[in-house]
Amino acid sequence: MHRQPVSAVRPAMRAPISTLPARRRSLRAFVAVAAALALAGACAASASATVALCDVPIPMSDGIVLRANIYLPSTTGHFPTVLTVTGYNKNAGSPTGECANSASQGIAGDEPALAEKGFAVMVVDDRGTGDSGGKWDSWGARTQQDYKEVLDWIQAEPWSNRSVATTGGSYMGITSLLIAEADAARVKEGKPRAVKAVWADIPMADAYRDVTFQGGSVDTGFIPLWLGLVNVLSDLPPADASANPQEAATIYIEHLLGGAEFSGEHIVGASLGEEAAYDGPFYRLRSPVVRAGEITVPVVITGGWWDLFQRGEPLLWESLKNSKDRVLFMSPHYHITQGPAYERPNIKEEWFSHWLKGTANGVQTTPKVNLYPINGTHWEHLTRFPVPNTKYQRLYLSGESSGSAPLSVHDGSMVKTPPASEAGDTAPLLPASSPCSRETAQWTAGAAADSVCATSNNTYEASSLTYTTPPLGAETKLTGLITANLWAKLSTTDGTLVAVLSEVEPNGNSNQITAGFLQASQRALDPALGTYSPHHVLIRPWHPFTKESQQAVTPEEATEYNIEIYPTGVIVPAGDRLRLTIGTANTFTGTPTLPTLGQELGGTITVLHGAAHDSYVQLPIAP
Repeated sequence: MHRQPVSAVRPAMRAPISTLPARRRSLRAFVAVAAALALAGACAASASATVALCDVPIPMSDGIVLRANIYLPSTTGHFPTVLTVTGYNKNAGSPTGECANSASQGIAGDEPALAEKGFAVMVVDDRGTGDSGGKWDSWGARTQQDYKEVLDWIQAEPWSNRSVATTGGSYMGITSLLIAEADAARVKEGKPRAVKAVWADIPMADAYRDVTFQGGSVDTGFIPLWLGLVNVLSDLPPADASANPQEAATIYIEHLLGGAEFSGEHIVGASLGEEAAYDGPFYRLRSPVVRAGEITVPVVITGGWWDLFQRGEPLLWESLKNSKDRVLFMSPHYHITQGPAYERPNIKEEWFSHWLKGTANGVQTTPKVNLYPINGTHWEHLTRFPVPNTKYQRLYLSGESSGSAPLSVHDGSMVKTPPASEAGDTAPLLPASSPCSRETAQWTAGAAADSVCATSNNTYEASSLTYTTPPLGAETKLTGLITANLWAKLSTTDGTLVAVLSEVEPNGNSNQITAGFLQASQRALDPALGTYSPHHVLIRPWHPFTKESQQAVTPEEATEYNIEIYPTGVIVPAGDRLRLTIGTANTFTGTPTLPTLGQELGGTITVLHGAAHDSYVQLPIAP
């Protein structure tokens, strides 16, 4: 069986546009020397046969002016627009504002070279970023109103044929969906539809669950890097500072104040356990998945099995119920690394050509779900996700030693039938864990991935409870949604639960496949929002994560915890084992709020199994 190690998934400056060859730049710019790299490395070859319009003003109804770089074909006419809205400063790679010299917008957006194919390519700085005025509010209500007005502006321009495709990776993938949702609202207001197609690479679905918190803990792996990237690039002086110093100074001050205000009010407040620590209207407004059902145009969602938004990318596809031409790509890569190329190398350009120009290229027949499994050798084409005819198998936790994890706090087993008698295994609730794990690699967007820790969770397991199967007698394919249902006793009123699924090679190396997280006090479920199999088995639990749903743990009382483990696609070779690791911390990945951390310190967890308290992991066995 061919294995694809992390080292084989080639790092790149361009964020993975799933699996496809046209890839944009992403967080590597900030992680590997922040703004300096973005400034020094983004000037690309000159675009030819295009007309470049730099820092074009787009006035908003509240008096703020957004700025855009626009690339038009050299011929006259009316063109469809490929639109990217960025928070990463469209001129970061060309700080003097010479957008005509950049055939790519670098970290900020898409390729102006599409203008050579007959498109108008437009990259807009989000409110409060780059050369646009105002304060950045991370997709707040005023910013989403901007998206409506930008579409109005495009449809009124003499070079526009009034049709738009939205696109971008990461931040820009999120705006691609939010713009399409804003356009759906415009249509309800009686305005002509603008957005005819979407291509969103590695976007989040849920602003609370996918990016800011993990199971109720603050995402301290990615959030500081992301806020740093947005603020550093936005705090660069505007590109036209020398020509318009007074306006540039005003914009610069607004950016500094906006970034500080957002970081202070929401991130610091969340860490202190204030209102921002809980899901609610603030996060719902910024979550594309909430209104994804309003999008009716064709949409591509691309993602990665180790991406930051691994959880949300398949969920977005599922939620686009009214887009009959929705397509999902998932493959093994991090946020800033590339996955395997798709069989159709020019599919993105063909997507735009078909839906905006009516080109008969057959791209509308692209399979709805396209998955490249971890350890796989080719793309698999399916009709739905979760995959039809999946069998959900429970493997029960047992205290009996597997003989495969001598360094863990307790080396238990996973078995097909529940143990007859009840027992429990105890571990300390720790404030920290080994950072040498794929968790650290994944939640730093792949920036911390190396050839050792990213493919071995053994040191992480040394402070955890492990439960491992015997060697598998046959190759096993897991595709879809996973849950860990644990019965446990805590000696405290709260605790952090981390559930990691790994494949264990014959040499003992434990390679993480996927993971899930839950604060014990946020264990409440909303059955109406959970996901169920055709046989009514809960396959994706939904935790409200609200202040009202939070409930302190009763110490030493047996309590059930349903942990959502993020979806995956993996082929586990015969002879390998499967392992579920239960940890109590995930350093550099997630940190409990300070009040929660205070409740955990010095406590223990006892994972129960057998009799009335069967603990198990539920796996999606692919057909």
